[in-house]
Amino acid sequence: MKLENCFGQHGWKEFHRNRKDILAELDRILELIENRPIQVAHGQAVEAFLRKWLTEFLPKKYGVTSGYIIPDLYGDNQKLYHYDIIIYNRLDAPVLWTEGNEDNSEQGKFRAIPAKHVIAVYEVKSRLTKKNVADALNKLDETKDFHDQLNECYSCGAIFIDLKECDNNKESIIKELIKGKDIFGFSGGVVLRYENDDTCTGIIKILDFEPENKEEYKRYMPLAKPIDDLDICLNEEGGLEISEKGGGARLVATSDKSWSVSKQYGVMFNEGTKTVDLSWSRSNFSEFCVNLLSELEGLPYNDENRPSFGRVFDNIERKITPLQSEESEDGKPFLKVSIYEGDKEHQKLNIDNSVDDPIIYFSIKVENVSDVGVVVSDDFFKNQCELGEGKTGIKPVILRASLKKKDKDLKSVIEREGLEILYRLVYYAEGSEKEYYAIERKVKITTNDIQFV
Repeated sequence: MKLENCFGQHGWKEFHRNRKDILAELDRILELIENRPIQVAHGQAVEAFLRKWLTEFLPKKYGVTSGYIIPDLYGDNQKLYHYDIIIYNRLDAPVLWTEGNEDNSEQGKFRAIPAKHVIAVYEVKSRLTKKNVADALNKLDETKDFHDQLNECYSCGAIFIDLKECDNNKESIIKELIKGKDIFGFSGGVVLRYENDDTCTGIIKILDFEPENKEEYKRYMPLAKPIDDLDICLNEEGGLEISEKGGGARLVATSDKSWSVSKQYGVMFNEGTKTVDLSWSRSNFSEFCVNLLSELEGLPYNDENRPSFGRVFDNIERKITPLQSEESEDGKPFLKVSIYEGDKEHQKLNIDNSVDDPIIYFSIKVENVSDVGVVVSDDFFKNQCELGEGKTGIKPVILRASLKKKDKDLKSVIEREGLEILYRLVYYAEGSEKEYYAIERKVKITTNDIQFV
């Protein structure tokens, strides 16, 4: 899938390209894993590539390695605590030892880092499955033996490469994820891709949230949906309508007078005072990166110093409004429209060539022949009027034309090429829940006449 109908913050295309490059390289490595009899080394290659990306992305004060967390423990405990990704204070932390030969890349070496310098830990899994979730959480839970020695900003999580469609309706996955609430420092994680929509990324969060109606938040199937399939659209008045169960939108003020929207789909599951949230959006890869940076710095969600970059916005399509039926129905509004023939004050058609951008004036006659009052507009309700039952209204229409440089007279252009436009009027019954109906008529304009065709 492509992001043809999207836009975003400055640099969003480049940031999205980074995500595509990461996934392309991971696909290459995973293909090697599937086709080779010995898979362990190649599995480590996936982790090494993610560490390479994190090393390039994070500020240089953070080191990224695989290896061991070394706590201050005594007695007979000889256990080594190994993790796929360890993020540590590179400026202050000594590296107690390094494992690997000369042929290993920097990202392929194992390092031993004292616990007090460890700021974050991540486990990497190829797929989001119940077993992989359980394995990741069990591994992250090992820090309970020395959690009091970790950095004060410590957090941990899991990185899953894919959610396959065959796993999309397995409720056991979200029920396994909620167990992360009992893991010290667990903040969630990321799912880099959903098989049926490779443009979106999933973010896993554990929220301090206990809903009043818990049944409402046991909404966990399916785990993901394609973003473009979500029933999220603009209504006739430009308002955002979200009719998708589990659908949502994140709004960002991109200017003093405009908002931009990232469509989302999410599932939640609650236990006690904790809720696990798995949400999907085209902005979630950048959101994961922002969350990671903020957690490393100890910045809360609403901190003004929290960074912002790479956000992707969706172009929201306008909901298709049904056309008015050919015949009126009892209890429903019904309008008749026609070209107004004019009177002493209003001409049927007037073309003004005296201005730089010539103007066409005409009027539409609107008759409410039903017993229901309506609210009417022909400009997406920037302007509107009420039309009571049995009433008739005259709606002026003003069209401004832009001529090519070689053309100086609109009338000559109309005479040479003709002019047809689509006139569209929308209405809803007064006092209703704004069930919109549309009337569309093709209008033909000549130099001295106008008519519906």
